[in-house]
Amino acid sequence: MSIFEFTTDRLIELKATTFAAHGLKERGDLQRLLRDQIEVIDPDVLIVSEEFRDWEDSNRRIDLLGIDSDANLVVIELKRTEDGGHMELQALRYAAMVSKMTFDKVVEVFEDYLANLGRHDSARERLLNFLQWDTPNEDQFAQEVRIVLASAEFSKELTSAVLWLNEYELDIRCVRLRPFRDGNRIFLDVQQVIPLPEASEYFVNLRQKREVERQARRQDRQWTGLWFVNLGMDSADDLPVDTAGHGYIRHWQHCVKYGYIAAGGGRRYSDALKKLKLGDPILAYQRSRGYVGYGIVTKQATPIQDFQLPNGASLESTINPSELNEARTEDKWEYASGVDWRAHFDLSNAKTFKGIFANQNVVCKLSHPQTIRFVGEQFNIPADADNPL
Repeated sequence: MSIFEFTTDRLIELKATTFAAHGLKERGDLQRLLRDQIEVIDPDVLIVSEEFRDWEDSNRRIDLLGIDSDANLVVIELKRTEDGGHMELQALRYAAMVSKMTFDKVVEVFEDYLANLGRHDSARERLLNFLQWDTPNEDQFAQEVRIVLASAEFSKELTSAVLWLNEYELDIRCVRLRPFRDGNRIFLDVQQVIPLPEASEYFVNLRQKREVERQARRQDRQWTGLWFVNLGMDSADDLPVDTAGHGYIRHWQHCVKYGYIAAGGGRRYSDALKKLKLGDPILAYQRSRGYVGYGIVTKQATPIQDFQLPNGASLESTINPSELNEARTEDKWEYASGVDWRAHFDLSNAKTFKGIFANQNVVCKLSHPQTIRFVGEQFNIPADADNPL
């Protein structure tokens, strides 16, 4: 495709050119500029290293190494050649080499990169801020490696290989960087050609669906019967109560006092509680803190205005008026499942260890062996036929 200048009289075609014709080099020109403006080819990446080489018995170097906001490593390979060469094979080797990098290792690499640029801000803090994490989460860090190939053009062999690899759930993108000239000025046409932007979300959703199905099959084989329950964002100890003594529906101490667990704000959250059946053993988890409660489900999920307390009042009558279901549309209602809390701790005394299982879902099966052993000891969970710890 051509690029045209729009004038009042006619469309003037810009002349296609090549990087080599203007003496533009991969490393000295293209890589240097994209390093500082990586959003040109990927808007969701923080560059953590340039010319990365940290392995024995190999002189290979990754042009640019980044991380995206989902904590996936991103290998970026650049070529100024007209067909992309064999960069997909090269990038696959690099992806395999960095796939086991830990958070601390990336911080170390990032520190060296910033120092080489003459910057002395904290690599650790920049990385945490970019990921929007309070503390490192190794369970979610670098679970996948994405690949971005950027070249003036891609051969049919290369594009066929990339399309085939994407079918097998590798995330490889091809971004075409095509130079044009207008007199002494050089313009760059940047287009993602694989996958096409309008198809990107489809491929991401398909990959996520398959991964969820794989994890579900794996967990079903290993599941002990324990359920993980995420307390959500509104469970901090320092949340206030109003002058009438009303608490917040997902305040942890409120959950303990009245014997329940809650979720709402959308069907995807409240419907998750409906997975819990009478008699199910659950473990309550607070993000960035740890596990705080073990209990048995005594009442299945119900709207809080229908959740009756032992004194005959509804659970809704105990919460802050701003959270009343009557002020919300039905799909935003808060739901609660009754829980007999057998053991619990304040949030300030949450139980955790490095690498403990955590999940963003409201409810999911707990199958992580190390976590199961740990919570079993911390909460004195009995081992029996229904809950074989």
